[in-house]
Parts: sequence; structure tokens; C-alpha cells
Amino acid sequence: MRTVSWVLLAAMSILPGCVVGEDPDEDAVAGDGLGEDDFTGTDDNGDGIGTLRARVCANGATTKGIDVSYHQGVINWNAVKAGGIEFAFIRVSDGANFRDPKFATNWAAAKSAGVIRGVYQFFRPTQNIQTQATILINAVGGTYQPGDLAPVIDVEADGGLAPATVASRVKQLFDLVKAGTGIAPIIYTGKYFWRDEVGGSRTFSDSPLWIAQYTNQCPDLPSPWTRWTFWQHTDRGRISGINANVDLNKFNGTLAQLQALASGSSDPVITNRADALPFTWRPNFDGTVSFLATPPDNVVRVEFRIEDYLIGAASPAGGQAMLDYTWNVERAGRPIEVRGLDANGATVAVGNGVIDSTAPPKVFVNQVGTLEYEIGVESLAGVTSTEVTADGFPLTDSVSGRARSERGMVRFKFTQSGERALRIVSRNASNTIVGTESRTLHVR
Repeated sequence: MRTVSWVLLAAMSILPGCVVGEDPDEDAVAGDGLGEDDFTGTDDNGDGIGTLRARVCANGATTKGIDVSYHQGVINWNAVKAGGIEFAFIRVSDGANFRDPKFATNWAAAKSAGVIRGVYQFFRPTQNIQTQATILINAVGGTYQPGDLAPVIDVEADGGLAPATVASRVKQLFDLVKAGTGIAPIIYTGKYFWRDEVGGSRTFSDSPLWIAQYTNQCPDLPSPWTRWTFWQHTDRGRISGINANVDLNKFNGTLAQLQALASGSSDPVITNRADALPFTWRPNFDGTVSFLATPPDNVVRVEFRIEDYLIGAASPAGGQAMLDYTWNVERAGRPIEVRGLDANGATVAVGNGVIDSTAPPKVFVNQVGTLEYEIGVESLAGVTSTEVTADGFPLTDSVSGRARSERGMVRFKFTQSGERALRIVSRNASNTIVGTESRTLHVR
């Protein structure tokens, strides 16, 4: 969260001994210590690392939440709850030297209003670790209850220390908080801060990740995590009950899954895992497009979404779910997601791809299995072969065994999830390129 004025920023620039991104008055909140790379998901340090992003989307439904400190002033928690906010992380302190004056009030009031609560602490690795742990443990004390979220260590300040030292001190606080509360903490950080300032430590790979990245795309994760549990996606939210900007967050799952996580009865990595949902589509002469999905047996409803807009749903019959849809806008490269829901309304299978709602040629990217896709161009006259590259590397068609497929498509299984830049090249019988198309695919 960035609430510092331009006047203060100018003053900070001439203060000696301040680490860039850190708050010299030791009153930092979640997000104050991260740089632009972390918030935008880009890497501008010139080394090229991070330019091949691995964005990870939610597996289905998400649940809305916030994080707050005294900077949000007096909060009407009943209005917050009524406005659709289901959870809140509440700051207890900035390190060992600044205790949030609104913590106790917010902690009690959030619970009273029915908002699932969690405590977070802005970690200062250069300050006394035991004192920081004691502040958090004593603040929640006997008020920490089943139904509260695990405590959060906010890792975004290095104090000028080496990455290995920062990682070691995060581990010290982690162990102390776990021993004092009986609950393993959540880690809050940004991709590039974790990589550059914590050395990409793998010590916490089993801990839930709360990722900070301000983007309308899916977040870009730091290694070693492959899935996010919470995502802080903006610091400029406006909601009922708070008369100031507030950080908005998403939980990767349904409200029921969030409640199960807060009660300690589920593992977020297991809870949020979804199977692949294979699907195909074809354009029709009447201007409609037909979708065909093949969901797992436990799916009772299949939803079809274009650019996250629900265009229709179908109940599986005979192991298949079908939908016909008429385009009302022409646009290339539109993300498509197909979700399979079980009887409880939980998303248990997901397929994704890219579709054109434009005149031919029509590029299709259809998921046919876990990490496996069929990619090609449909109904392009004179085309005898199709080639597909991902991030510049040719993809060999698993059906024909050739990189230059004569089937009008290439079927390929990737080895890992993440974002890929696709280039589809069409050639005629004279081996002349007659068309090229580019798309971005989020492999999952």
C-alpha cells in the first residue's frame, strides 16, 4: 500500500542511510517496501531474468478481502462486511519499534462483524526478532481462535543485509511465531523482492503465499511457489465502511474453502487444486461458435467464460457439455476459460485457451489435457502446413512427430505451467509463408 505523498517522497530522497523502498519512520504497511517490478510483474534491471513470466491464475472462484492499518482511520466493520468483504488482514506492528494503535480495535471489531480476520506484521530483519515475535503473539494472545487466519510475516524489507541473512532471520521469526501461536505463518512478499533480497529461499515452499502484484492479469509468482493463496492486487481500492484507499485482496478459492483454511481443517495447496478440463470449439456457418467440453465425472455444471465474462453454462450429458454462442463483438486473442463445478459449487476442473471472434483466419488454442494443447489456424485457404513456436522454440506435433504439421494444428504437451508467447506460421504447397499469428497462452 502506498500512502506516502510526493512531498514526503522528495524528503526521503535526501535522507542518508535509508534503503530504497523502506519507510524511514518505521510505519510501513503491506506493500510499502516493494518496488515497481514487484507490483507490475516486470523486470527492468536489464538482466533479462523474469521477462519470461509464469503468471498463475486462480483455479476458479475467488473471495474478496482487504488488509488494513491505522492509516484507514475509523472503520465501520459492519459496512465492510455488508459490502462483500469476507476477510481482512490487520497490521499489528512495523517491526519491533512501532505498534499499530488501531490493531486491538480492528481485531475485535472485524470478528464481531463476521469478517474472517488475520494478523500481519511488517518484518524488520535488522531489529530484535524475539521482540517482534512477542509483539504479535501477545497482541492476539487469548483472542486467537479457530476461524482466524494464520498470522502473516510481511517480507519486504532487507535493511541492507545479504539475502542469506534475511532468509535466516525470516526463518527465526517464522519459528517463534509458529511456536507461540501453534500455527505456521503465511508469507507475504513480491516476486522480485523474494528473488533478489531473500535469495529465492525454498525454506518456506510449503507455506501459503500472499503475493503482492498490482495488475489486471494473473500474478507472477516467485520461485519456489507454484500457487498463490492470497493476492494483493491493488492499493487503491474503495469500499463501504472505509473513507480512504485500502489494499484489496483475493483468496484463491470459495468462501467455504476460506473458512476451512481458517479453521485449520484444510491445506490451501490441496483445497485449490483443480483437474484439467479438455475442451474444443468450432465456428459455424450461421455465425455461432460451438463449444464442447469433456469434464470429469464429478462435474455437474460447466461454465464457459470469455475474458472472465460468463457466456453460458451447460450440464454434462454422456460425459460431454455443449454450448452454442453468437459473438456480439469481433476481437482477436480473447482468453477463454472453461470451469467444471461439483455439486457443492466448487471448481474442480479448469481448462483455458485463446479464441478469436473475428473473420477467418481463426486461431484456436484448445486445452486437451494437463499442460497439453492443440494450436493451429482454422479454415485458411491454401495452407498445407502449420508451425508453432513458444517463446521462440518450435513445438513438435505429438500426433505426426513433426514440427511442421500437415494437420492444420500442432498438439503439444508442455513440461511446466506459465505464460508462453505463441507464433503460428502457415505455409502453402510452395513452402511460402502465407500467414503468421501471435498469441499469449497461460499454460496450466
